[in-house]
Amino acid sequence: MVKTYNFEKYFDCLLQIVPINISALALMTVYRFFFFLHFSGSSSFSGFYGDIFKAFFLGLRFDISVLAYVNILPVLIFTVFLAVKRLSLFKFAAFIIRLYYWFIFSVLVLLTITDFGFFTYFGEHINLLIFEAFADDTKALASTILSDRRFIPALLVFAAASFIFFKLSKNTYKRLSNAKCLIDSEYWNIFAKIIMVSIVPCVIFLAARGTLSMFPLGTFYTQISSNPFINKLAISSAHSLADALQAKQEQSRNQIILAQKLEIDEQSLNLSEFNKITPVNKEAELIRPNVVFIILESFGELPLLFDSDNFNVLGELKKHFDEDTVFYNFLAAGRITVHCLESTVLNMPQRPFSMQITQSPAAYRQFSSAAPLPYKNAGYITKAVYGGSLAWRAIDNFFKAQGFDKTFGEGDIKNENRHEWGINDAQFFELVLRELNSEPETPKFIYAMSTGTHPPYETPPGYVPLELNVPEDLKQMMPGEEKYGKKIFESYQFANREAAKFLEAVKNSKLAQNTVIVITGDHGLREVSPSSDEELFKKYSVPAYIYMPEKLKKNANTEISVSHTGIMPSLYELSLSSAGYVSAGTSVFSGEKHIAYNSDGFILSQNKAVLYDINGDSYKCFDFDSKTKMLSRAEETKEHKEMLEYYKKNLAEADIYLRSAGAKKEKQQ
Repeated sequence: MVKTYNFEKYFDCLLQIVPINISALALMTVYRFFFFLHFSGSSSFSGFYGDIFKAFFLGLRFDISVLAYVNILPVLIFTVFLAVKRLSLFKFAAFIIRLYYWFIFSVLVLLTITDFGFFTYFGEHINLLIFEAFADDTKALASTILSDRRFIPALLVFAAASFIFFKLSKNTYKRLSNAKCLIDSEYWNIFAKIIMVSIVPCVIFLAARGTLSMFPLGTFYTQISSNPFINKLAISSAHSLADALQAKQEQSRNQIILAQKLEIDEQSLNLSEFNKITPVNKEAELIRPNVVFIILESFGELPLLFDSDNFNVLGELKKHFDEDTVFYNFLAAGRITVHCLESTVLNMPQRPFSMQITQSPAAYRQFSSAAPLPYKNAGYITKAVYGGSLAWRAIDNFFKAQGFDKTFGEGDIKNENRHEWGINDAQFFELVLRELNSEPETPKFIYAMSTGTHPPYETPPGYVPLELNVPEDLKQMMPGEEKYGKKIFESYQFANREAAKFLEAVKNSKLAQNTVIVITGDHGLREVSPSSDEELFKKYSVPAYIYMPEKLKKNANTEISVSHTGIMPSLYELSLSSAGYVSAGTSVFSGEKHIAYNSDGFILSQNKAVLYDINGDSYKCFDFDSKTKMLSRAEETKEHKEMLEYYKKNLAEADIYLRSAGAKKEKQQ
């Protein structure tokens, strides 16, 4: 029997908390089986049994992760008492641990029941919508919950589970308080004991993280099947709530109204300017072409400026760039993927200081500017394809709310050689081509976004890259990138070559005469970033390629300045006739003056550029050389001033629209 708290007691305490954790893990697993049986209904899972097994195994990892977080406090107390040593004081600490286990496991039960109810109504685990309940009529909400026939059974389940954990925590307290230890470490030397004590927090950390991969376990990993219900089976209610809280925190950081920030009178703004209509297009009426809009991860323009036989980053894609229409004076909406996604799907610019819409309650409403709506109105099938997990930033819900009939993610194709962010680009384009070829009797609008050219920059085993001797000038723009080095351009090249294969497949089939294709990037390569003002354009630019069937071809001035909000208006004009749409952008085929800008306040128009600091309300003026892609400081001209005024006005109007006028209540299912 121990008389003081020592190493022997420490190791014994670790052993004594095992039963309550095993019991909790067992109850979590039982609940997951119940969840599966309850919500799967009469659905057939033929061919998905392997995916179901993966989901349950992944669910076990999620549950272990939750338990690891739960046990951080008890293990910390056990460790601290190695210094305190007083056994009598530890008995009080053991009582605190008893109350802690009872409380925390009861909270987890309550959270699980809440998540179950949330899923019953919304078909989704807890997300940002749960916070909308607090903005509702609290009394009415409480009345609704109390009158629900499931409230009493839920209350009884909570009481029973809480009682079980009360008994388990009480038994744990008795074992912790016992002076007799089950483990005899008397013959261990001091170094072995110290090493064992050091290992314990490492094990807790790894269990909480849930994986040895680059990113900790989260909803990101749940895209394992083409069956959406199976993908929702693994995630725990605790992880769902954590994601919702993080999104809510990010959302609340900035609530700036841009019109006020930019000192623009809201009464002077005219949102009706966003209401547009395409010209009459007789050929489009006859052909009713498919439309494919592809966004390649990190498809920046800068590497293309160095493309050569010795640094062949374009590969076979160069042939298509030479044959078809390419815009090189093109600005990405922002610096990260979601900036591009929201700008292109919502036909609106990326706003500084604003929370991403995909992670706000507005994500569950449909905007009248949503990209697929004109195509839905014209009888098209609308599809969204993402080369990663559709749980990323909750884009599955966002896509569906904006009018996409079908959504596809990495779980919809056999994802061999998966990288950290999703399927490789060969499988991505295979998935896009599969959906393009499906349902051939009906025209399709496909919005597709890849994930390949992304850290850790992996290509499938066996890929043999073309010559890639990185130019010294380019290396100088990559300080500290020894970690990835040449791998960056290998994955960049691989994506381009797979894009070329996709284009060849289309052009060598019947699709060549009835399919319009756009390929652009979401943002530049982050690791290749010029630092001087003179090279700002290279930092923000991505190319935009357009393939047009012969009968639908339109001439365009490829020297104009364009940004992501100009893509959908251009596609509407190519493929639809007299179609109404809502957009802050302008078609590249229109005769209007084109002014492009991004969320960093970089504005470009022909041979002029402005860099605006919205915080300091200051700006710099430049001349732009479209051949060298270089900027040079210039005195302010009338054109610079007009560009800045356009930027402020367009941005303020978009902010007002996205905050209010553009959002319609989501239709009840």
